[in-house]
Amino acid sequence: MKTKRNFRIVFVCLLALFWNSCVEEFEAEDLNFESILVVDARLNDKIESQSINLSRTFEFDSIPNPERNAQVTLVGDDGSSFSFNEGAGGTYTSASVLQLSSGVAYQLQITTQDGTSYSSNFERIPAPIAIGDMEAVRRINNTGLEGVAIVLDNANSSGQSEFFRYEYEETYKVIAPDFNPFEWDEVDYDFFCEDDDGWGATVAPRQEEAQTCFAMNRSNDLILASTASLGTSGLEDYEIRFLSRDNYFISHRYSILVKQFHHTVDANSFFNTLLDFSGFESIFSNVQTGMLEGNIKATNSEASVLGYFELSSYSEKRMYFNYADLFPNEPLPPYAISCELIGTPSLYPEGFHATLIDGKLVLDGTSNSPLLDQILAGTVAFVGENENYPGTLPDGEPDRAPFFVKATGCVDCREYGSNVAPDFWVEE
Repeated sequence: MKTKRNFRIVFVCLLALFWNSCVEEFEAEDLNFESILVVDARLNDKIESQSINLSRTFEFDSIPNPERNAQVTLVGDDGSSFSFNEGAGGTYTSASVLQLSSGVAYQLQITTQDGTSYSSNFERIPAPIAIGDMEAVRRINNTGLEGVAIVLDNANSSGQSEFFRYEYEETYKVIAPDFNPFEWDEVDYDFFCEDDDGWGATVAPRQEEAQTCFAMNRSNDLILASTASLGTSGLEDYEIRFLSRDNYFISHRYSILVKQFHHTVDANSFFNTLLDFSGFESIFSNVQTGMLEGNIKATNSEASVLGYFELSSYSEKRMYFNYADLFPNEPLPPYAISCELIGTPSLYPEGFHATLIDGKLVLDGTSNSPLLDQILAGTVAFVGENENYPGTLPDGEPDRAPFFVKATGCVDCREYGSNVAPDFWVEE
């Protein structure tokens, strides 16, 4: 099936006016701010390639810039050594898979391109502690909002206070509420009408999945926990994530992978202090040197450094739930955007008129098509044909809209995710 609606129009090319603005040159004063090395080094005992991020920041604006051409090495007190190779954006990745041992103390060594050397304290990986039970619980949070809490337990038989940092990756199904099996095919927007058939658009059957997609988000906050004040041997009913029941992430099927990093009391203290200055997403970037002391120092100069070398033992767990599991026979959360209104953008603008004068076409009014502009911008998707076109509206005005449309995200789920299910995804 293929539908085409054209409206024959003519127009002239409008000239654009250009002018030069005179601006006075401004020469910035060299203020000689100190450049500070920023080290984000969080390694664990998971057997895989791991990365360290190095950047530079200036005290006056704290805008980090990638640190290039550094030499980064991890050394163990057992004589082991692991080198890191530079990648994009100041990321240095281990040249081989890291296989760190809890019985070895490790030190991070960095030499920057200006010859400054930095070393961390020797750190050890804490004993492994596994995530125990993890579940999704319908509850009302402490602000009175109803939703779903992702909670976990872990077992700790050491009898000592333990400290944890958490990250998560959430994946959720997105189903377009107004999916249509047809999509825009050809858009004829010839400003010079050289093909002599005017403006128009066609639709054709979709070639790719666009009704069901999968979206993913990662945590961007520091999530810290400890058993120091609990009087228990482990965490119980610890909330990792809370989602309001109006959050469209949980509308259908939702999965979360929780990553647990068991680290030391010193690491916990550092990251707790960091929370006073910065979020996880902009880690270290809002902190001024001298305000937060880490475990890394320059060894051959008085250069400042900001950051922390964290070693942790790693545990992870994934879980799934459906909205209906917790909210049976209840309305779904609102979609990501409002899809109530059906649009009827005009193929040609109001007041459009062209006259043939001395063999040339002269246009009165605007020369843009509201419909075709929105199609080309990717903001609207096909919903259906307007069988009244070309016709007359109830108020006597001509009907200029050949199609009914909605916001693209209402019809095509790819606005919010991938139409390919992740490898780990499982249905019920």
